[in-house]
Amino acid sequence: MVGRDDGQSAATQPMRLSGLQRLFRQSGLFRWQLRGAPRSLMRAGLQDPWRGDPAAGARLAAGQIVPNRNDEEDARFTWLCDLRAEGGDIARVKARELIARWISDNQDWRLPDWRPDIMGHRLARLALNFGWYGVSADEEFQRRLAASVEMQIRCIAIDWRRMRSLDDQVAALRGLAVAEAAMGADAARLDALLDILTPKLTAVIRPDGGHVSRMPDRHILMLRLLVEIRMATSLAGADGATLADMIERMGGLVRMWRHGDGRLAHFNGAGGLPADIVEETLSRSATRNKTMQQAPYSGFLRIGSGRTVVIMDAGAPVSSGDSTITGLGTLGFEMSVGPTQLIVNSGQMMRDSTLCHVMCSTAAHSTVGLDNQNSSRLQDGRIATVSGVEVGEAKAGLLAIASHDGFERSHGILHHRKLYLRTGGANLRGADTLEYTGAPGEIPNLALVRFHLHPRVTAAPLANGTVLMKIRGSRVGWTFKASGGTVEVDNSVYFEDGLRQASQQIVVKAMVSDIRTTGSHELKWAFTRSSQ
Repeated sequence: MVGRDDGQSAATQPMRLSGLQRLFRQSGLFRWQLRGAPRSLMRAGLQDPWRGDPAAGARLAAGQIVPNRNDEEDARFTWLCDLRAEGGDIARVKARELIARWISDNQDWRLPDWRPDIMGHRLARLALNFGWYGVSADEEFQRRLAASVEMQIRCIAIDWRRMRSLDDQVAALRGLAVAEAAMGADAARLDALLDILTPKLTAVIRPDGGHVSRMPDRHILMLRLLVEIRMATSLAGADGATLADMIERMGGLVRMWRHGDGRLAHFNGAGGLPADIVEETLSRSATRNKTMQQAPYSGFLRIGSGRTVVIMDAGAPVSSGDSTITGLGTLGFEMSVGPTQLIVNSGQMMRDSTLCHVMCSTAAHSTVGLDNQNSSRLQDGRIATVSGVEVGEAKAGLLAIASHDGFERSHGILHHRKLYLRTGGANLRGADTLEYTGAPGEIPNLALVRFHLHPRVTAAPLANGTVLMKIRGSRVGWTFKASGGTVEVDNSVYFEDGLRQASQQIVVKAMVSDIRTTGSHELKWAFTRSSQ
């Protein structure tokens, strides 16, 4: 993605910067403000914890691909990890060549390269990989590198507060911490930086360890930032106790979201991070927390027995502040059996606004929809609140219960969901109850309970309403039955790692236009394992 702000309104730009302020940053006075003799050369006490792509590194080393000076991702220097993964003298020489070229081309401030969050990413990669590419370099290269790093440190210190997003502010300060440690900063300097960082982290990380966005992919990216900050504090001898506690709690929630194949549940647009990135993050974070059954602040439940895992979204949607919200799949769930995912949400946030709107909708999640409306709508001030959340042991199994009022303002309807997983994991039973509260609103017409199936699962409906499910590569099948509505099998779509895959969904349809007379309508359903 090209990182220039051209064509964007001021309100949508990631950095608060007026035209006058931008002109000042391109002036000689601002350049003078940034320049100065470096306190020292960089030191090699850090090692990048993240793997690169050796194939991409080989192409870079051979000159087959060249970093684009206007591309945000390239300006972050993520390609440096790829060259390190390729290894060898040719890749090391290429790394120095590309770094030296960037320094020569960027003596003056310009976007996107000098945006604080991008600088933070770049400084982290430069500092964490210095032992590989920089220690054996000649003194002139090391001197120029140190001078450039000092300039960027000063620029971040001036501009990090201008980033609109707390995540971007943390990303900038992470780069500042890692670069300071690599430049020989002492414990007192890092402690002072942690005093600035800690309130930001507290604001973005809930007490149970969840990212405030409730988005698993953003959660992982934030956890990776914290791992790098911890490395910097350790090198400088600073107090990292608070940071370690945050990392421990965040790691616990990652485990809660994981299926047997290592993937994160596709809540709130997840699906962009491969399983190996999730595993690498947990490994480097070195967390020891047990898998949680409930994250009360972030709003997730997990029940599991045998090889079966069920993960449920029992939290309120979160407003992004730009007339959109994440979490429209309230009370949706996913289900996996060993390494095989069975019930999923469609997943993955899209850059295309129209597609993103579709993938974030209630219909893209395995939950109940009413009259083709989302369970929350920010434009109407209709945001679902969740109540009555319970999770724990039940007779011969485990039970998860929650309710939401997202349809009360629009239809006068509450949605209650119960999920019961029998001991051994061979049977998942659910009950979705729509209750009329007497509140005004539209008369409800059609309720739809959707169960999106993973692309590896093939469903075939029978005449009696039963659905047979076959999992590719498995000898074990599943059956689905429901009461309180008619059962259909329809097409669906599933996104993962940027790839769109065709899939199916089971839909239970119920006419509920008489609910103001009957008071409620209940749909019961069950997934049962069967040998084939």
